Amino acid sequence: MSVLAIVLDESNIDEMRGWSASIALSLDEPLKVFCVQNNENFLRASSDASLKSGGDLQAADVIVSIEEAEERFKDHLKSSSSRLLLIDHPTARRGRRADLVRKILSLGICDSIVLRFPADGGLGGGKILLPTSGGRHSLKALKFAEELAQGDDDGKLVPLFIEQNIHELSEEVGKKRLNDILLKSGCVQDSNKIESIVVVGNDVSASIHSEASEGGYDLVLLGASESGILHRSFFGTLPDRLLKEDGNVAVGVFHGASRLSEKLRVRVRNYFNVRVPQLDRKSRVDLFESIESNAQWSFDFVALICFSTALASLGLMLDSSPVIIGAMLVAPLMTPILGAGLSLVQGNKTLMIDCLKSVLFGYFSALLIGVFLGFFGIFYGATDQILRRTNPDIADLLIAFLSGMAAAYCFSRPKLVSALAGVAIAAALVPPIATAGIGIALGDPEIASGSTLLFATNVVFIILGASITFVAVGVRGNSESRDGRIWVNRAILALIVIGAILVIPLGSTLIEKLSNKISGHSKIPPSQEKG
Repeated sequence: MSVLAIVLDESNIDEMRGWSASIALSLDEPLKVFCVQNNENFLRASSDASLKSGGDLQAADVIVSIEEAEERFKDHLKSSSSRLLLIDHPTARRGRRADLVRKILSLGICDSIVLRFPADGGLGGGKILLPTSGGRHSLKALKFAEELAQGDDDGKLVPLFIEQNIHELSEEVGKKRLNDILLKSGCVQDSNKIESIVVVGNDVSASIHSEASEGGYDLVLLGASESGILHRSFFGTLPDRLLKEDGNVAVGVFHGASRLSEKLRVRVRNYFNVRVPQLDRKSRVDLFESIESNAQWSFDFVALICFSTALASLGLMLDSSPVIIGAMLVAPLMTPILGAGLSLVQGNKTLMIDCLKSVLFGYFSALLIGVFLGFFGIFYGATDQILRRTNPDIADLLIAFLSGMAAAYCFSRPKLVSALAGVAIAAALVPPIATAGIGIALGDPEIASGSTLLFATNVVFIILGASITFVAVGVRGNSESRDGRIWVNRAILALIVIGAILVIPLGSTLIEKLSNKISGHSKIPPSQEKG
């Protein structure tokens, strides 16, 4: 076992040596320091940091270029049985170094701490403030910090719990909750190395700042946030906010090693990356160009929408399957929907806007044509082909999801483009819009609402299915623009929420169909009643 320290910023070399040596000494583990830099003069101007307690533990610095850093660290972490990984927080949240931190942390091979050093320097210390709320990472951070305090003669762990100021018993409630957290973490509560504090207040960040600035702490250690995607997208996280701020106290964010389920997920992802043929650069360029050019709202797009909707409307009213199939083959809506899935993977906001514009304009254009031709429906009534598209269930959801995956795969493999015709037939997009228009013309809200539900289901789950396939075949976004892709998280969250809402009526329809079938089979035939 060993402690591995990674220095990304030249100005942090002395601080990292001091802190990592102090931590390694407390853990009684050897230390290895990697310096990520292209310049061989990286270490010349930095002085050696003395060990905290005068021990003889020394670290040999290894200079690693940014290009080879990721593979070197992966190999070292997997081969050397590392106990702890220390990384200095990159000054910029965007760029190759910030991306390198994310990739290393995502491995989850061992416990990790991202450190932001105090403004006036400092080479380690033993008094640790640990705000906790009982999350997985904070529980592991508590146990880790206790071990650090036990291994340091001057070490002290101060668990901090912020209780909302709601009533006069808030402080007592907070003490009980903090005791439960300490018990759950496995810390020795009666240890003279632990001094618990409960603060009553409604501003968590301000309470932590106040205690950290007045308590003479050397390090504020926080467990990495496990807040949901919605909270992170709109509000960020407390560790993120504290890492960005300058101060006189070092701040560390503790990331516990991945659980078995997370490691299994990574292995599955890596397995498919190896087994599923990945697109080369030329294939990705062809894919992007094809989708971006064909997803634009243009005269050709309008013409195809008009032709396909007119054919679908007439086929529905005449109850003619061949005509409806022909309309499916002419319809151009599949490409912008696939483009929306591709834009989520790429983080391409411009492409997403273009695709949404094409889908929305195409929908309303097709709806108007469906309403206009639907007035002829009074001569035909609600045919069987119309009624089939007014009562969707879970099976239609699965068809849309699989069609999105199949269509994305066909688009990514030029030799499989001929199979897109079959996918277009399976994922009928224009017939439901034409059905909604006919329903409006006939004044039948059930036909209009049912077919609209089918179209919405197709769009949402085709996008989700296409996104998964594009990731599987090797499409990736620009890693250096992740901070500008917060809209991607919001869009994915919105699709998931909308999909969950759509499942409710689709599931109720399926249950109704099953109950009707069961009740129909349970009836005793009249011939048997007489006998």
